[in-house]
Amino acid sequence: MSLFAQSLRGLFGGAFKAHDFLVIYGARLDETGTDGLSPITVVAGAIAIEPQWSNLEAAWDQLLSSRNVSAYHWKEFNDRKADFQGWSDYKCRRFQDRQEKIITKYTTFRVSAGIDDAVHADVKRRMKGVKGFRPDSNYSLCLRMLMFGICEQLVKVDPDCRLRVLVEDGPWAAGAATTYQQIAAMTGKWRPAKHAHRLAGFASAPKGEYRSLEAADYLARSEYTRLIAERRASRRENTLSYFLRANELEQWYEGMIKEKEARRAFGKRKPRPASSSSDASGERSS
Repeated sequence: MSLFAQSLRGLFGGAFKAHDFLVIYGARLDETGTDGLSPITVVAGAIAIEPQWSNLEAAWDQLLSSRNVSAYHWKEFNDRKADFQGWSDYKCRRFQDRQEKIITKYTTFRVSAGIDDAVHADVKRRMKGVKGFRPDSNYSLCLRMLMFGICEQLVKVDPDCRLRVLVEDGPWAAGAATTYQQIAAMTGKWRPAKHAHRLAGFASAPKGEYRSLEAADYLARSEYTRLIAERRASRRENTLSYFLRANELEQWYEGMIKEKEARRAFGKRKPRPASSSSDASGERSS
């Protein structure tokens, strides 16, 4: 059994059976590298059920209070500004150790998706003109891939899983909502439509409202730093990670084109004539 499956088994006290109960999982996600200057785009965060998120909120709040920090923002932490002004390297490392322990304890697994912006641009250039091809932004494609991949993992241990997504308000929140709605409206067996029926809600929240989104901020930037150095998916345990290369991007778009073709073909089918039923006397029953 995988570590992911062991985690869920321990969390719920046994293996899932179809239709036993409905569990809503929450994805708390953040993005980085979307400034137009960074070489890669990353969307990352973690997955947990609501009691776990509540525990993380409390533990994260306690950590910040103990360090006299009002809120965690990676840029302020990295630049040693605001509440982090004057912190030593040792104090920063201790703080990050505590962040890691909280996330590990109170989430089920971590997630990340990264794209090399230049590689994606080249794939879109080569596929331009292909019938049914509609390119995504780097951010939207990372989000699509994550929602599909998260459901692929969850369904292995919970056939009736549902997923809600929460992101922070900002320039990309509206685009994230649009991407979510597009996927949620899909039907079909091709990616990303395969798990569209499992999507159970999308929301965005103002900065500072959820400590768990501060944790997602930490995870997104940590993953960005790692991807800049390694350029490959993470091999960390209890982590779902993607770094989309050219062939994977092409396969993804081909799947989307197939799904569109299937929907188009379905829409062209002639409706069947309404059937009528008769009772024993030969008259139509009401």
